[in-house]
Amino acid sequence: MPPITSYKSKIASRYIPIDAEQIGLKIAESEYYLASQKLDGHLTFLSVKKGKAQLLDRNGNELNVPAIIKEAKAFNDDVVLAGELCCFNDNDSQSHREVNAALDEPEKYDLRFCAFDLLELDGKEINLEPKDKWEALSKMKWSTGISLIEHKSFESRKDLIAFYKELPDNAEGMIVRSANNITYKVKYVHHLDLVVLGYAESSGEQAGVLREMLLGCALENNQFQIITKCGGGFSEKERADLLKQLEPLAVTSEYTEVSGAKTAFIFVKPEIVVEISCLDLINENSNGAIRKTVLEFNDKKGYSSCGNQVTLSVISPNFTRVRADKKANTADAGSMQAYALCAPITTSDSIEERTPSEIILREVFVKEGKGGTAVRKFVGLKTNKEKSGLYAPFNVVYSDFSAGRKTPLEQEIFLCSSEKEVSAKIAELKEENIKKGWEQIK
Repeated sequence: MPPITSYKSKIASRYIPIDAEQIGLKIAESEYYLASQKLDGHLTFLSVKKGKAQLLDRNGNELNVPAIIKEAKAFNDDVVLAGELCCFNDNDSQSHREVNAALDEPEKYDLRFCAFDLLELDGKEINLEPKDKWEALSKMKWSTGISLIEHKSFESRKDLIAFYKELPDNAEGMIVRSANNITYKVKYVHHLDLVVLGYAESSGEQAGVLREMLLGCALENNQFQIITKCGGGFSEKERADLLKQLEPLAVTSEYTEVSGAKTAFIFVKPEIVVEISCLDLINENSNGAIRKTVLEFNDKKGYSSCGNQVTLSVISPNFTRVRADKKANTADAGSMQAYALCAPITTSDSIEERTPSEIILREVFVKEGKGGTAVRKFVGLKTNKEKSGLYAPFNVVYSDFSAGRKTPLEQEIFLCSSEKEVSAKIAELKEENIKKGWEQIK
């Protein structure tokens, strides 16, 4: 079987996003085009071999949809197909949100597998021109629950424009496959209202103007989900004016985010809302579900990190305007405006992130002083989360508490690759910070 778990990164993620208004300009000339309506479902794979059928999600996990499996067993060919798992109501395809609900109780919903690609036929991987592949798909026996997404063949971009205009109002977009094996995903641009969390200034001859903004969605309790960086769409005047507007709002941040110029963003009070346009929103990349940092804002302390959460990435973001009529709250700049277009993915590897860390080394020292008892603590942790790609295998946490300081508790975290490195790091920290007068208690 072809590596279906890499299909998204190797094939589907390479679709070129195109604004529907620019079909004639952005789609390259080709001998022919195969166009189809883009359905709003879940990328799914159907494998039928020797009468045994499996419906698999993007990660290769088996899905339990008995009606589809039953129909698949009647297939005459041994195949592996890529398609969209969609939920229908009165023969109208619903959104991906309905698919999420239907998978919990598939017997109560009209779930259908809608094929759009042929990966394997009779045990052999398929490497054909789009038109030849479509002819092979068209000869197969289809049914209500397992169907082939309708494609139409065109010879000109003018025909593509006409086809797109004829799509239903609720259509998610159009997929176009050309003779040169380029695939386009055509949609009208989306617009989002996002909170400005930080900015980066241009350097060199462009110093004194805005280079890039860090943008996010407003969550509850003064928290903000980082969504995207935006450096396009500004006029020269807007770059200069926005920098003057943002500079007085600068605040401190425990968290650092790097701009496209490899400089740290300067964080600002979450007061300004801007509108951006984008061609698409995606919820995963080659590493799996997209995760980005959630920040908490405090008027006195600035920003601090609340860890990573599953979210989205924005394709081709461009600044449109400042929304002076909007506030940095969940009503005006919340996450639902983006998540209604594309829901974040919750995958099985999120279970690993809930696995607790283990303390493998812990040493605590105290020292009595005029301001009270000072405490210095060294903790070595085995995270048990390294497979997620977001955490080091081991951490060392150094805590320094002194009641008499302006900031009583200070902490540092050091990332380590092995238990041996944890021991060496703690020994180094003790050498630097434990002098005469400190007494070990644990």
